[in-house]
Amino acid sequence: MHAPDRALCWDDALTRLEQADRRIALAAGVVDVLHPDVPHIAEDILRFLAWRYPDADPIAEYLRRAEALSALQERFDRNPSVATLSGPAEAVPRDRYNISLLLSIVLTNHRFEIMQQLETFLANCTEPAGRMASVGTGTGYELRLMASALPPGWAIESYDTDETVCADAQRYLEFFGVKRPVIWGNDFPLDEVSPDFRGRYSAMVLCEVLEHLPNPLQSLRSVREYLAPGGRAFVTMAVNIAQEDHIFLYPDVESCRVQLREAGLNIVSEWVTPQTTLPPPADREAAFRKGDYVAVAASGR
Repeated sequence: MHAPDRALCWDDALTRLEQADRRIALAAGVVDVLHPDVPHIAEDILRFLAWRYPDADPIAEYLRRAEALSALQERFDRNPSVATLSGPAEAVPRDRYNISLLLSIVLTNHRFEIMQQLETFLANCTEPAGRMASVGTGTGYELRLMASALPPGWAIESYDTDETVCADAQRYLEFFGVKRPVIWGNDFPLDEVSPDFRGRYSAMVLCEVLEHLPNPLQSLRSVREYLAPGGRAFVTMAVNIAQEDHIFLYPDVESCRVQLREAGLNIVSEWVTPQTTLPPPADREAAFRKGDYVAVAASGR
């Protein structure tokens, strides 16, 4: 699909950030330095945003979103608790939310690393045929990775309770010419195990989902039941990150591990990615205060 000429280039985006907010610019600079493929990915995202939101200024929208999240985080940090994890906050305009979510992949190192870990997970799905469930559709970025990485014999299902999220993801795939079919669904049975889904999936992805759920332990128990023999799940857990729609608090990395084990899942691999404006330290977990815990887990049955 033709991209508009007015799309912001990556260098100009970094310059805009430097002029507007030194702290946000530092965070973006870390991603740019650590990951040589960032400029190419960023240019793709910026082209899409110019097409999808022709009247928006993506950098201005990102800065507004970052300011609101910073205020929520400061409130949480003063008194860390479930009560301060989300709100009070005004409703975030959907366009701003979507623009910021996509840009955060290339402007924050912890989100870029989550996508890197997801790519590794997908690259290990090497069976000639299988079924993937993406629970929480997101922006479409993750689905594009799946469509590119999974062998042709795999079916991809994507679930989200918000139909507009699915529609936005479809536009993202359309822009990049993704022809691979996706089976779209709304409610995914996480609250209790559905016999119709038991043993159905070779792989499952719950990326930036669990902290939005009231009972993620039960959700993970359902995931365990839905995995086929040998199947694996890619999960992330936001640790001490405040956001308007975060309702479950993971206070540390160990609480994430405990929850996976209590759900009957075996941790196959894990990664800790701190939310920081500096390059991650060599001993990530020792210095970890907030960010994301990323794991690949298998059913312990």
